[in-house]
Amino acid sequence: MITDYYDLQPYQLSYDKIIKNTLAKSNELTIRFINGLLGEDIPLDATVEWLDKESVTDSHTAFIADFYPRIDGRMYAIEVEQDGSGDMAIRVFRYTIGGAMLHGIASTKAEVNITFPQPCVVFLNSTKNTPRELTWNMSFFDGQNVTLKVPVILLAELSVKEISERDLLPIGQFYLRTFGTLNSKMEEEFNTAAEELLTGLKDAINRETVPLDVGIQMQDTIRKTAENIIYKSKEEVGYIMSTNILETLPWIDYREVFDKIEERGRETGIAEGKAEGKAEGIAQGKVEGKVESQMDVAMKAFARLGRGKDPDVVSQMLKVLDIPAHIIKAAQAEVARTLKTKIQYDPER
Repeated sequence: MITDYYDLQPYQLSYDKIIKNTLAKSNELTIRFINGLLGEDIPLDATVEWLDKESVTDSHTAFIADFYPRIDGRMYAIEVEQDGSGDMAIRVFRYTIGGAMLHGIASTKAEVNITFPQPCVVFLNSTKNTPRELTWNMSFFDGQNVTLKVPVILLAELSVKEISERDLLPIGQFYLRTFGTLNSKMEEEFNTAAEELLTGLKDAINRETVPLDVGIQMQDTIRKTAENIIYKSKEEVGYIMSTNILETLPWIDYREVFDKIEERGRETGIAEGKAEGKAEGIAQGKVEGKVESQMDVAMKAFARLGRGKDPDVVSQMLKVLDIPAHIIKAAQAEVARTLKTKIQYDPER
């Protein structure tokens, strides 16, 4: 952990890459995010397909990337845009069932009903020029004009509690960025927000609404964002915090999180042993529960990684959590076998 403010160096964080990678690693997290953002009630086990994604570059200005999840047959478009002033917005569009507005419309039909996609804009950074509401004036080729009021969310005006309750941590991991440069009046509020953010993330991991491997990356984003704000405050306005927040924040001990996951596995094993009524059920359940818990965590981690990516990153994370090498190897092999079976027997994937 950084202990000297003068040793801090700014991080070039590509926020579009971060949110894109966060969502793409967990279908359930993506569904929770869409539900919380747009007030949907999509079942958490709904089918999620990731359609064509524009390539991401290292550019930190202008338009960078779009990506399109199709959830339960309905298509969503997620666009990330950053302007030269540092303002960043996420535009989310919800389309009708089937994907596009004109999907399945016959050209010979005399009259059709077209539903315009529902937009929502999230501003990740707020300045005095950031609009609190948006009006889109649309002009059609036949001379008609339509005015559309677009829902707006300002990340800076959400509480950390609301971010957690609405499962908006995929954008909430950027929350500290909304503080800009700090001064003495803002320091306590900044500290409190950082503490609440880490506590909320830990709780989400414990509740398994955020996968463990994604949570590790989110905490890294939060830490780097905090360092950037501290560095910016020192360099631009000469402000140095009274305490080194990087030393005092409740950074998540992922071993503790894993222990709780493992404990749930043991409890499940014990309950199953009791139900079977075997004399050795409880003792055996304790052993099997631990193994099944570790196997379950490892398999979920490899499954969320997805096909076509290097599994070494997940393997290393699992080793840090003290999961034995033979369980890691077995989990990787089982997930690979399952994916192969799905490819052979499920042509829609």
